[in-house]
Amino acid sequence: MSEKRADISAALQTAAKVYDAFTAAATPGASEMTLHAAVLRAAGMSAVSFDMLSGPRTAGIEGSATERMLQRGDALLLDLCLKHGQHWCDVCRTYFLGEPAPAMAAAYQAVLDCSAHVRGLLRDGVAASKIYAAAEAFLAARGLSGWLRHHTGHGIGRTPFEAPVAVAHSLDTLRLGDVVTVEIGVYLDGAFGIRVEDDFCITPEGAESLWHYPKTLTEVILPWPER
Repeated sequence: MSEKRADISAALQTAAKVYDAFTAAATPGASEMTLHAAVLRAAGMSAVSFDMLSGPRTAGIEGSATERMLQRGDALLLDLCLKHGQHWCDVCRTYFLGEPAPAMAAAYQAVLDCSAHVRGLLRDGVAASKIYAAAEAFLAARGLSGWLRHHTGHGIGRTPFEAPVAVAHSLDTLRLGDVVTVEIGVYLDGAFGIRVEDDFCITPEGAESLWHYPKTLTEVILPWPER
């Protein structure tokens, strides 16, 4: 195993502990700042950066924690970059506080399905622009045209964001040994945003998943009292 892949795998082990702490802290009476503190404690001495958003703020794609109190029905998003050794991982999960509204649940499932579709395209020699176009078309077929507002993945390594970057006019190409993210997000202004991101290594057989943290719809619904 290369040093890069070993570092990223170790970073992902710490990332799992961070998400465990993050979801455990998402309880009634907690604020975004409560969760911010939980992330930093769980990260320990690791270098870390993250976006953390709740409720309608998730539609803003990026942002740091505020004093906003968590509410039943919220979407809750943590996009986490964490370093081990000389290399970074980059992952994201979106949660729901209680049963999500039907539109949110449908959008979440579309993101998961799109992620699986894109993963199947990752291989040596594939143009990054082709990956983006495939994701955009997949979401449009689900009635989410225009909801995709950023790249659909990028390389990671000595920085949390590097080539190849999957955007419409990218000139990048995936190569054997690249470690890349699949990062699918959909955003509805003023309502909610959903993003799921995982890390993969490009091998002769295609994309090998480096992280298997829970992400099915059932698994991301956090318990929340009715009142």
